[in-house]
Amino acid sequence: MTNLIEINGIKLTPVIEFFPTDFSRKDRKMPDGGAACAEWEPYWKSCLADSGVKGLNPIERGSCYVATSDISTEQLARSLPVFLEDCGGLAELHHADSRPILSGGLALSAYRHGILVLPTCCSDLSNLESWQTAAGYTGHSWEMLWIGHPWLSVKFQQPWLVLSDLHESDDPEARWMVDPADLRNAIIVAEEELNRFKEQLAQVLTDLGFVGNAMQVAADLSGFRSAESNP
Repeated sequence: MTNLIEINGIKLTPVIEFFPTDFSRKDRKMPDGGAACAEWEPYWKSCLADSGVKGLNPIERGSCYVATSDISTEQLARSLPVFLEDCGGLAELHHADSRPILSGGLALSAYRHGILVLPTCCSDLSNLESWQTAAGYTGHSWEMLWIGHPWLSVKFQQPWLVLSDLHESDDPEARWMVDPADLRNAIIVAEEELNRFKEQLAQVLTDLGFVGNAMQVAADLSGFRSAESNP
């Protein structure tokens, strides 16, 4: 267990990705230094404002992720049409196969450490399932914990659950150790927030004029895929 960092006070915060170029309606040049530079956040906020989305703050400086708990109903109503552009808009939501899961996932943070891991490329809100599986894992060999790519891996070393650093190789490097019970509690809280967000999303769909089973559609968009979707 040498060099492993024990983390306590774990939180898994549901976040949605607000990628700036999706919202931009002007010919804006992305800052040369990328997300690490001081110009990034003003650029990001200006792009969102082009689509009428104002007042949001990223969960971490330089990030495009916003906590679902920090998104007001008005902000969500202005953002949702942008999120749905690639799938054909509200009209296509009547077709279950056309419903996307919103891009994002769960941000891992811990007491005295702040944010440790954000979702990576290709992650979405259904990532809750990966964390649930990881929390119950008792194998002694590494198992993938999908959060996008790069990803994490997890293994059990009594009494700890060991998390790797981000990687895309076949040789994960152990980084943190957590109490499985703490992780399960964090997952419960995250799921409660996702359920609250689902209800908020259903109301926004109705307000935007969607006619149909708004709660089922909101569940699908929030990553709660059911065996059968009823539009």
